[in-house]
Amino acid sequence: MLLFLKFVLPATIGLIVAGIQGVIDGFFVGNAVGSQGLAAITLAFPALLAIVAVGHMIGIGTSSLVALALGRANRQEALKLVHNAFPLLLLAGIGLTSIGLALSGSYLRLLGASGPVFDMANSYIRVLFSGSVLLILSIALDPLVRNDGKPRLAMTCVVASVLVNMVLDYVFVMRMGMGVAGAAIATVIAFSFSGILLALYFFSGWAGLRLKPSSLSLESRIILKIMKTGLPSFAMQFSTFVLLFANEYMLLSYGSELAVSGYGIIGYVFSIFSLIFEGIAVGTQPIIGFNYGARCYSRVAGTLKIAVISCFVTGLIGF
Repeated sequence: MLLFLKFVLPATIGLIVAGIQGVIDGFFVGNAVGSQGLAAITLAFPALLAIVAVGHMIGIGTSSLVALALGRANRQEALKLVHNAFPLLLLAGIGLTSIGLALSGSYLRLLGASGPVFDMANSYIRVLFSGSVLLILSIALDPLVRNDGKPRLAMTCVVASVLVNMVLDYVFVMRMGMGVAGAAIATVIAFSFSGILLALYFFSGWAGLRLKPSSLSLESRIILKIMKTGLPSFAMQFSTFVLLFANEYMLLSYGSELAVSGYGIIGYVFSIFSLIFEGIAVGTQPIIGFNYGARCYSRVAGTLKIAVISCFVTGLIGF
């Protein structure tokens, strides 16, 4: 139980705090720009999930395989996985930047956005995708740090990035009047801050799986293994993207921009409970992966039992 709390509590707190990033942007933009600005951020949010989906596929895919390798006492395999994950993240970030900048306008037109809301949402998306490399580092390295036995460090980096985002949102949006674009810049800087800290950790002496620049590589066998393992995480995030896209399309088609703003506020509240569930799942992953690799199946079953009970109780409280 203590091991469960050691990993799950920091993961859950970190994810809830990370989820507040969007709430922070919405709060400052809603107060400084108004309902149209809030609608723009709400319309742009599904596009951000594309970055999150790819980051989770690589990060959770790698961390799951690392946990299994460490459970089998195969440290060399774990190091090889992480050495392949880093260049893969950089390539994925560059690819996302290219795709996002090329398709941002088409995405919003497909949704039915127009006028000032289109312009603000487009600027928000373009700024976010310009920083895809650093955003994806922050998203993917968080579970890897937890699997390296440092759940509190992962949580601390996330909390620090949220504080940076809050301060910069106030400066850029409220004081400098940069509007939605200012909120996007603040978000990219905040994610970059935590991404750089997490990346530096793996090249430091504190890391259990310390990386060497000369050993970074891209091996097709390992890359495919990472992507295959992380595909369920990608699918989960992508399904959320499809759901949000469909809802926002219907709201713009049969409602108004004000309806989209209201939908965004409801989403902020709902996300708190979904992030608690995700925190429990992400926090138990290193424990389950390591013990499954070590063939300690009774511990795997015990951890799953505690996780299911925790989710059930959380659901009852939310209901």
